[in-house]
Amino acid sequence: MATVDKKLLKRLKVLYVEDDASVRNELSNLLSNFFENVYTADDGKAGLELYKEKQNDIDVIIADINMPNLTGIEMLEKIRVFDKDVPVIFATAYSDNEFLSGAIKLKVFEYIIKPIDIRKLMTVLADLATILYHDFLLNQQNKELKKYKDILYSNNIVVRTNKNMKISFVNDLFCEITGFDKKELIGKELIVLKHKDTDPKVYKKLYNSVLNNKQFSGQFKNITKDGSYYIANTNTISTLNDAGEVTGCLMIQKDETKEVNKRREVQSSLIKDKGEIFIKSKENTAELQNIITSLKDEVLNAKKQVQNIKVDKDKYIYTAEKYTIENKRLRTELKQYKKDSDYMNDKYSNSKKLSKENADLRIEVKRLNSRLENIKEEHEKVCKQIKVNYEVEIDDLEQELASITEKLDGVENAEAISQKLNYWKEKAKNEAKKIEKLEKKIIEHGDKSMMSKLFGGR
Repeated sequence: MATVDKKLLKRLKVLYVEDDASVRNELSNLLSNFFENVYTADDGKAGLELYKEKQNDIDVIIADINMPNLTGIEMLEKIRVFDKDVPVIFATAYSDNEFLSGAIKLKVFEYIIKPIDIRKLMTVLADLATILYHDFLLNQQNKELKKYKDILYSNNIVVRTNKNMKISFVNDLFCEITGFDKKELIGKELIVLKHKDTDPKVYKKLYNSVLNNKQFSGQFKNITKDGSYYIANTNTISTLNDAGEVTGCLMIQKDETKEVNKRREVQSSLIKDKGEIFIKSKENTAELQNIITSLKDEVLNAKKQVQNIKVDKDKYIYTAEKYTIENKRLRTELKQYKKDSDYMNDKYSNSKKLSKENADLRIEVKRLNSRLENIKEEHEKVCKQIKVNYEVEIDDLEQELASITEKLDGVENAEAISQKLNYWKEKAKNEAKKIEKLEKKIIEHGDKSMMSKLFGGR
């Protein structure tokens, strides 16, 4: 016996109709080893009734032709009224032309001459099982293709044309998006959908691709019924007949109108934002330039103030030197008055005539001493005030210079200005040190007790 795929046979359910009980039982027992289920009937009428009852559970019928009540041919004639496709294998002792003609009309799959050759029967059943399995696979693929088609049609615009590129079909989604009714477009050339912004060369290229059985992809801007438009990514393939000849095309479009418009809005917003940023940048640059100019002016003013301080410092030094000279002169004068007073005292002791002059001299000495004290106090006050004033001015300038330096930290090219400010700050400190040195010189050349009062014991 030829090789039999038992897995394919196990998929099938068989109806076996035979009026001979011994033959029926023997063959049905054999068939049960190969098939999932085997139904049996003892004549044509019983076979017809059983098939009506189990139609959806029977894949193939094996039947004798010569049976009581209904022959195999008569049974099949009645079955063919409501089932045109169920495969039938006849077992018969006849092989005349009349039987063959009737079997062909009733679409009999095969017939086997009695007595039945089991090997022949199993070979026929194996071929039938293979055919039925392939039909099953084909049906499954068709079902899947239908699902894919339904998904494709529900999510994409679908347009079909004939070989003259005239529209032969549009799906519901196309009508929903464009507003056109199917009847309005059937029979019209595909290019009627072209928007005025679309280059006609694109359609020419599409037509050439279809006629040459080549796939075409591109983005189309098509019109809608209300005069608006929709933008779609388009893929087009040629449709062929059995001879491989081009019969038209199938166009699948994905509506990208919202996405394209959104991208355009984003691009417009970006351009607008860039413009605003550019304008703001120019404004900030101008503002920054104004700040730099203002800071430069402040630095210039600071330089002027430092220069004024230098002038005031020179005045202070001059004043201090003047008071030093005056102090020396007064001390010399005082010494002279003391000498004169001693001399007068001596003369007073020697002569009473000089008592009045001596008394006057004492009064003059006392007056000079009082004057000297006043001069000392005034000198001390003046020196202290000058010292305090300059110290305050120096502190204020240092704070102002520090503030200007902080402002210049965030400004472009501020480093050079900061260095200049540090230079002037350092120079101011040096000038302060010079002042201190001058004070020390004054102290060295002046009276120690008076200098101690003036400069606080330095």
